[in-house]
Amino acid sequence: MRPRTTALFPSALLLTALLLPTLPASGATECQAARQACLAATNLVGAACRAECKRRGDRDCARACETARESDQARCRAQDDGCAAACSDVDPAACRSEIRACRRDARREHRSCQSACEALDPPSRPSCRDRCRRERASAENGCGFLAVGIEPGAPALPDLPTGQPADLSLLEPEERARIEAADARAEALHTRPLRLHVGTPGTPVRVTQVKHGFPFGFPVDVRRFANADDREWYARTMSAHFNLVVVENTLKWAGVEPAEGVRHHADADADVAFGTDLGLPVKGHALMWGIEPPFSSSGMPAWARTRFAALTLPPADKAALRDILRRHVFDLVERYRGRIGIWDVTNETLQAFGRWFIKRLGPGIVDDLFLWAHEADPDVQLVFNEWIVEVFTGLQHPTAAEVRDRVLALRAAGVPIHAVGQQAHFVPSLAFAGVPVDLTTRTRIDDYEIALDTLAETGLPIHITETNFIAPEDPEERAAQAEGLLRLWWGHPSVEQIVFWGPWNEVAGRDEFDVGFWDDDRNLTRHGEAVLSLLNDRWRTRAGAVTDASGAVELTATHGDYVAEWVEAGVPVHARFRVEPGPGRVNVAVTR
Repeated sequence: MRPRTTALFPSALLLTALLLPTLPASGATECQAARQACLAATNLVGAACRAECKRRGDRDCARACETARESDQARCRAQDDGCAAACSDVDPAACRSEIRACRRDARREHRSCQSACEALDPPSRPSCRDRCRRERASAENGCGFLAVGIEPGAPALPDLPTGQPADLSLLEPEERARIEAADARAEALHTRPLRLHVGTPGTPVRVTQVKHGFPFGFPVDVRRFANADDREWYARTMSAHFNLVVVENTLKWAGVEPAEGVRHHADADADVAFGTDLGLPVKGHALMWGIEPPFSSSGMPAWARTRFAALTLPPADKAALRDILRRHVFDLVERYRGRIGIWDVTNETLQAFGRWFIKRLGPGIVDDLFLWAHEADPDVQLVFNEWIVEVFTGLQHPTAAEVRDRVLALRAAGVPIHAVGQQAHFVPSLAFAGVPVDLTTRTRIDDYEIALDTLAETGLPIHITETNFIAPEDPEERAAQAEGLLRLWWGHPSVEQIVFWGPWNEVAGRDEFDVGFWDDDRNLTRHGEAVLSLLNDRWRTRAGAVTDASGAVELTATHGDYVAEWVEAGVPVHARFRVEPGPGRVNVAVTR
């Protein structure tokens, strides 16, 4: 089990109390084990929620966590028949035995997860333990049930275009074979058996997934919107399809410090607020990018290029530059602590045109950047972001193997890297410098899979970053390339995030290539249709069924947020719940 970051861990005595809640005698039923699992899960989630609020210093948030916990526990207790809620076989003895075995497995996995946390550096342990606690809560819901309340009326459901699949016959047979193999792996990675106990036999129920659990991201640079209508359309459309906001440009050094010692945060503040106002997590990009014109004007400030122009700096200048970089990292990570949960710390440190600060300070500055960011916020996830020539073709370096080896070396030296970011600009690299290139060729998907597997040898999650599909230029071929790559990523066990770069062409950084899923006039492009056919159709669960004799429906559900709707006494009602990753089946029980 791979430890991750979140919040604070209680004492062993408190955890014991959390895991063994006491049931009131008046509420005892013949299948207490299921209710105990439900209560344990709510305690664990509540404790994790309060710890995260404490880390952010938000007392109102902590009070809301406690209110939610009390409400959740009341729903657990309101379920009269825990066996019917948790078990397909409602024989109480068999149900109790099944639940107890499941909870033993959950405890064993929890201990294993905590042991992995102890191997981390001390600042990382509390957030890692909190992640273990959330995973334990998800497992407990699978052992017992997740209790949800009924809401009156028919729900408001998103009206999402289902797109149109690409013609994969345009790909080579071996490519299609690798895509089919990824499809076969995907179900175990992204779905979970679901049992929804409504309680009334013979009831038609409609189950609709309204949000993905997997992180699909999009960038924002508020300065690019021509007017309020553009901004509103972008916010509404992107948040309907995706669930992670990435600050595209305004956190880069040139934007934050346009003049030496003059820190400018207003633009970045606006972009971070754009994400938080939508209720979405925010990712920062990028703390350090040693790139110069003509490849980018946003990476390196002009004053730094002038002051530290020489490749061989005297000791005083080296110390000054290093101190400037340190202050830059601490300023940003501390400023957005609790609001930005993931940072691309470095960007393109191995490619030839992105090594400005490494040439002046040596490769050890990369170690320092990660260590500084971790010190500023031990709970934030830190990403080593890099292109690879297997994707961004035309140069000799870096290969996927070189990225793997560099990350392994940094990790061996104790550098806190939590994910490998793989830039996914599928285009000849010189196109980004304005050089005419042949866009009829493309990266073969079976060849690329080898590179992806190579990156996975780091043992870290892979974040697919800056994804845009530029080559091949032909719309149908581009759609096939996009769909094939996405299905490969979806079925790869190491890929844990995908960020699309420039989904609306009007505000895309590379609009000259027509990269958008929506064109300048907000119409879906051909490769946009292929992408949405995956996100909104192939990978989004929608199902209708009639409850069985026990009052339940069973199906396979993609991880994410759901609404179930049905009719009671002639009146439409609905319930909302979330299917989290976890072992076995998740049991959702409606309480009244």
